Amino acid sequence: MRKSVLKLFALLAIFSFVAISCGDDDNSSSSSESSSSESSSSESSSSESSSSESSSSEAAEEETTEEEATEEEAGPDPADGCAYATEGDVPGIDKENGIFKIGTSQPFTGRAAVAGEALLGGLIMAVDELNANGGIDGCMFELAWEDDRFEIEQMVTNVRKLIDVDNVWGFVGTAGSQAIPSTYPAIEAAGTPLWGPVSPANQDIKEVYLINPTRTEQGRICIDYFVEQGATKIAVVGQDNELGDEAFAAIELQQSVHGYEIVAEEEIEVLSDVVSPAVLAVIDSGADAVLTALDGTQNGLVLDGFHEAGFNPMVCSDAGSAGAGGRSTVGLATPEAADGYLGALQVALPDGDSEFVNAWRDLWAAYDGPGKDGAANFSLQTYSIAQSFFQLIDRLDGNYTYDNFHAVAETLVDDPILIPSIPPVACAPLPGGHQCAAGAGVSQYDSSTESWTQVRDFQSAKS
Repeated sequence: MRKSVLKLFALLAIFSFVAISCGDDDNSSSSSESSSSESSSSESSSSESSSSESSSSEAAEEETTEEEATEEEAGPDPADGCAYATEGDVPGIDKENGIFKIGTSQPFTGRAAVAGEALLGGLIMAVDELNANGGIDGCMFELAWEDDRFEIEQMVTNVRKLIDVDNVWGFVGTAGSQAIPSTYPAIEAAGTPLWGPVSPANQDIKEVYLINPTRTEQGRICIDYFVEQGATKIAVVGQDNELGDEAFAAIELQQSVHGYEIVAEEEIEVLSDVVSPAVLAVIDSGADAVLTALDGTQNGLVLDGFHEAGFNPMVCSDAGSAGAGGRSTVGLATPEAADGYLGALQVALPDGDSEFVNAWRDLWAAYDGPGKDGAANFSLQTYSIAQSFFQLIDRLDGNYTYDNFHAVAETLVDDPILIPSIPPVACAPLPGGHQCAAGAGVSQYDSSTESWTQVRDFQSAKS
């Protein structure tokens, strides 16, 4: 009996151990499942956090891209200052210092000094006025100039220096029609624009923009006036160079229009004071009217020669030769010989009564720089040329590359630049389009009042 009881207790002990062991396994399994669940939850949370961060990063990147695209769409900003839309390096443009440098060559001394002084003065005055008013789109303008003494070789040297040493962006109002074509190789090689030269023949050069009528055009208009006054026999006297060639071309062109008789065609050497042979030939021809293409000194001598011989035809010269509006030519002849002399007009007379001319005249009266003692009419000419140039530069909207300059300049035919003292500036593509203005007026000198009067309005030559 005792043994049975002991066996029973032993069995009960064994069952209790097994039960406890089974209970421990259940707890372990539950703990493992709980741990696995927590791990899975953590991984899910981490994945969601990573996904959220990725979405935020992509959104930020998209926002940045949109901002950059908006900036690109906005384009160049004028607040960036001088040449804000100009890419790369362009001659004469100093973005850092806000400088736009232009150049010119003028006969400041020598045979044509009375014109050259004022031609330079008009440019300097225009630049000073512009800078005093704040420049253009953050750029202040600087003018580099050289004296060519009315000599061809010196002008060529000057142009090369201004391009290679002074590094000008372009040229404005350079004067000397017989010398200017000699500078074209240097200008074309560098691609340097030449705006408003005074006043060479049109040779369809990409870089050259003529905003005054050529001497050929002016000669044709002088002849139109002769015919309107009843002339039937016309003579021409010109230098043996491009200047003379333009006058000879004018008389041939208008003959087919009007049918007059060409009674004499005479040449005088450049810079020569020997004019008597030409004067005598014209007198012998019995001409009613004479077109001249000479320098001021030669014109004065021719007028005196005619007067001394008692020969009084109408005589007309282009604006540069006549100095219409001033005394650069008439002051070299006797008053009686100069009386009634005719000059073509490229620009309004300096004593005109328009708002523009009045404003220029006030500036010129106050001007005290180089050329202040020159003939006022030439100052008005280059001042007007400079104003047209500045208006064009303003239209470039900060992009001063040469490609953009040509592109905008050649659209002026659709939206001309209007300067009250000169004909509309309406450039167009080549060929022919860089003769940007057409038409000229005619004025007459009265020695008793020492004044000029416009006797024919600005208009194109008849054809």
